[in-house]
Amino acid sequence: MHSTCSVRNAETAKQQLKHTATNMNKIVALLTFKNEIKYLQTYLATVKPIVDEIIAIDDGSTDEGPELLRQAGCTVIRSDEKVKAGWAELGIRNRLLELGRASGGTHFVCLDADETFTSQFIKIAPTVFSKMMPGQKIRMQWLAMWKTVDHYRDDQSVWSRNYKDFIFCDDGKMSYPDVWMHTPRTPGVSDDSKDLVLNPKHGAVMHFQFTEFGNFQIKQAFYRMSELVKLGPENWMSINQKYSITLEDPNVKVRCIEDSWYVNPMPKIGSNLDEWRLEVIKDYFDEYGCVFFENLQIWHIPELKEEFIWRTGRNPNGV
Repeated sequence: MHSTCSVRNAETAKQQLKHTATNMNKIVALLTFKNEIKYLQTYLATVKPIVDEIIAIDDGSTDEGPELLRQAGCTVIRSDEKVKAGWAELGIRNRLLELGRASGGTHFVCLDADETFTSQFIKIAPTVFSKMMPGQKIRMQWLAMWKTVDHYRDDQSVWSRNYKDFIFCDDGKMSYPDVWMHTPRTPGVSDDSKDLVLNPKHGAVMHFQFTEFGNFQIKQAFYRMSELVKLGPENWMSINQKYSITLEDPNVKVRCIEDSWYVNPMPKIGSNLDEWRLEVIKDYFDEYGCVFFENLQIWHIPELKEEFIWRTGRNPNGV
């Protein structure tokens, strides 16, 4: 008769052998995007070499991003899902997971279009993937590239020294929580006891949303306004508090990225505002009126302040 320990060891060995025998991994990148052509070449530079397939859902782009991805061999599907406020993130991420599983994916890479791996991760990615077990995730440092593609924020803020799960090995049961905005990047529950945390010297994720700070502010204004529409005008104080971390901070400290982290090409950052997002905000003004949003901390954005004055003939309160 086997001892309990022997039985457990045999069962563990059996599971490991089964995993090895069926370890015909298929690495699939799941991408959601809208009007992000300025970042897509950089995204592709580190994602395409390490995955077998990229499945992307376009949430209504008006630029050439969808065609660029198709030419790169990606599967691109147009989303027609509509929501009252915010954007259809939960539905799109659920649909991507469904498509990824249908394609035979075992491991999934969940970077957004304005993100890319640091270049040294490309060499070790196959080894990392091969060691993952079903249900396991990889967390990597999320580098907030601050107002430039050469520096990332490195201080005591929420934007610094932040590790986020970007990769998971699917167990077939992982699912996204039912939240209407700011859906987690990967499905399932993170588990400190089994998830892998990668040292930045082996790989990290560069996030470029902060590089064009004017567009970042407009995006955060859209989020504030969406929450007010969804939650009601009586919640303006809690919404302002929630998004206060996105306002300009005079105490920012940054650090230059390592030479080995650079990606070719890095995105070309300009000063042009995302007119399409401004149009979405103006649609909110048309439907609800500017005054509905007056208590929100959005009037530091010149374009929104000018729109308020044009529509009402006065400055927003407190401005």
